[in-house]
Amino acid sequence: MTTIETIAEKAGVSRGTVDRVLHNRGQVKPETAEKVRAVMEEMDFQPNALGRAFYLSRKKNKIGVLVSFREPDFQAQVMQGVSSGIAYAKQHGVETLAEFAPPGDPDAYLAALDRLLDSGVQGLALRGIVSEEVNDRLRELSKEQLPIITYNQDIESDLRNCFVGQDSYKSGACAALLMQQISPKQGCTLIIGVDRLHRSSEERIRGFTNHFLSPANGEMDVSHVIYGGGDHGLVYRLTREKLAELPQLTGVFVSGAGLSGAAQAVDDAGLSGKVKIVGFDVTDSNVAFMKKGTVQFLIDQGPYLQGYQSIQLLTDAIFQDRPVAAAYYDTGIQIKNLYNC
Repeated sequence: MTTIETIAEKAGVSRGTVDRVLHNRGQVKPETAEKVRAVMEEMDFQPNALGRAFYLSRKKNKIGVLVSFREPDFQAQVMQGVSSGIAYAKQHGVETLAEFAPPGDPDAYLAALDRLLDSGVQGLALRGIVSEEVNDRLRELSKEQLPIITYNQDIESDLRNCFVGQDSYKSGACAALLMQQISPKQGCTLIIGVDRLHRSSEERIRGFTNHFLSPANGEMDVSHVIYGGGDHGLVYRLTREKLAELPQLTGVFVSGAGLSGAAQAVDDAGLSGKVKIVGFDVTDSNVAFMKKGTVQFLIDQGPYLQGYQSIQLLTDAIFQDRPVAAAYYDTGIQIKNLYNC
């Protein structure tokens, strides 16, 4: 086993000199310190957490984060967690690089991913995207055993080491239970999805609709589904059309981005409080509609934790030289209403 004594002997210095170099204290000639560090690196000397941090800083380890969201407010919440994660990584001698790409553009996503890989990162935290081209690239990386963590939206489980986020199916079922509590037994709910390739949105819709398959959960009509691409303007127009077409509507469930567009449509139609709205994310615009009484419930998916935990898990894996600790980190289902938002 490599010890401070063996480092000192090989470097031709005293144990005290090695200790001063290791803990960055006291006066040591630059050329002597460099010689000691070279021996430490050669012998992969990692005596404790402090020594490991020093070792990693010498190796200039890096991890990459790829951010890709439709909602600027939600992205800002994730980035708060990313910023805390960057500080955590820095304390452990790991540098963090961030790249951004629009979620509906696989080519731009791949370009951002390539920029991170060209920078020599030793791990990746990615918001998942549905794309065969991206999957092919990640499949190549998995063969190289590069640790990959996805957050917010997952990908195929064999392409990543861990997913940090919410159980989308359960959160959709949770939204259905909330809608059931505030709607008439024979109500009619309009479901607004992001798009059919948005994995989390589709899982939430599946959880929501499956809840009402049981006769014990009422006779809610959940057959009306539209997609707004997470675009608030488009969601607004589509919702206004459906409100006119379906006067029997008693509720609107929004499975992802675009909730404020639906809420504005309900409000402009003079139906606030009459047509109940349940959706996701505690953004400023969504909370404003909740305080107005247009939105009844929001489900928070832990955006801060998604950003922070992804970087922390990668940092710990590199710092402790071990695999990523878990295959799934659940950020939970937090129900927000007028009184706790």
